[in-house]
Amino acid sequence: MPARNENSSADPAIIEAAVQALDNGETHYTDRPGIVGLRTWVTEYVGENFGVELQPGEVTITCGATEGRFVAVKQLTKPGSQILCPGDSTLIAGAAHLANVSLVQRATDPSTVSMIYLTPQDSWEVVDSLLQQAAEHKWWIVWDISGGAGENNFHPAQNPKLSAQVVTLGSLSDKMPGWRVGWMAGSEKSGKLRAFKQSMTICTTNVSQWAALGLVDEA
Repeated sequence: MPARNENSSADPAIIEAAVQALDNGETHYTDRPGIVGLRTWVTEYVGENFGVELQPGEVTITCGATEGRFVAVKQLTKPGSQILCPGDSTLIAGAAHLANVSLVQRATDPSTVSMIYLTPQDSWEVVDSLLQQAAEHKWWIVWDISGGAGENNFHPAQNPKLSAQVVTLGSLSDKMPGWRVGWMAGSEKSGKLRAFKQSMTICTTNVSQWAALGLVDEA
């Protein structure tokens, strides 16, 4: 195996796993949802941290959280509708623009809302109120933990009445910037979300996925 570049700032496990993947000839497309080991890790991570049970078949590895946001917005909203976003809307603004939907902090007409976009960094009181409305009006819920899981291990899908409406987005970009490895998981539309992702990028880069698995396996 080639020597690792000591000037790299990446975790050694990432580099070593990537080199091993190249050594093993992993330069082709993976399974379209992503390699099984990495999808299994996502289910374990969500289960251990939030008590939410998922199956690997409900997980799709994405080209970073950015792709996951675009896929969710494009598939779960209608042009001209609204996304309720009580916190920082910067990360989802591009996807909303491309999907021709508006970002609002509060709804004046619930029938115009397609989705709520929430993160663990949002105010708990606001999140709780919006989830109650989501249950009543059947809004889709995107729970984006790419910026951190929060301190209280809360997750909207802990409520069984909401679990079918919740898409969880995550990313490994904090430890693997530039490798473009994220994931989306859950909801009754997980298959539809996966199919749309595949229509754009087929699968996330093989070597990046194996590098990510090397990182999480070390943890």
